[in-house]
Amino acid sequence: MATASFIVEGMSCDGCVSAIKRALAAVDGVQETDVNLANGEVKIEYDPQRAGQSSLQNAIRGAGYDVS
Repeated sequence: MATASFIVEGMSCDGCVSAIKRALAAVDGVQETDVNLANGEVKIEYDPQRAGQSSLQNAIRGAGYDVS
């Protein structure tokens, strides 16, 4: 397993957190997602054989948020 951490811009409520968790759950290989609304950080545990950081970032962007 690998861990990735991203700063996500544009989150403002629990609905945002849910949207990001749903988007990441749809990525093959994602095992666990922790979204911290207060500091805008998303931590993801994933299988690097099945998912890459770019696919994780694309899922977050696809949910309508900016990733840095």
